[in-house]
Amino acid sequence: MTILTTERLRLEPFDERHLDGLHAMNRLPEVMRFITGKPETLEQTRAAIEVVKGRWAQYGFSWWAFVERGTGRVIGA
Repeated sequence: MTILTTERLRLEPFDERHLDGLHAMNRLPEVMRFITGKPETLEQTRAAIEVVKGRWAQYGFSWWAFVERGTGRVIGA
């Protein structure tokens, strides 16, 4: 698995360990306003991670989790 790092961030392929952090963002109406138009349920976020994992396996690239190195918190995708 490829992980990219900066002084402040780790960029890593999404998987199950990012579920809570990704859902914390995707459940917010202001985050999802221009993406799907409505907040995601936990199951929708879980399903999205499975799709992304499949794309990583098939193509060797897909979405990255942006993780703060100091806290381990997902802050973006």
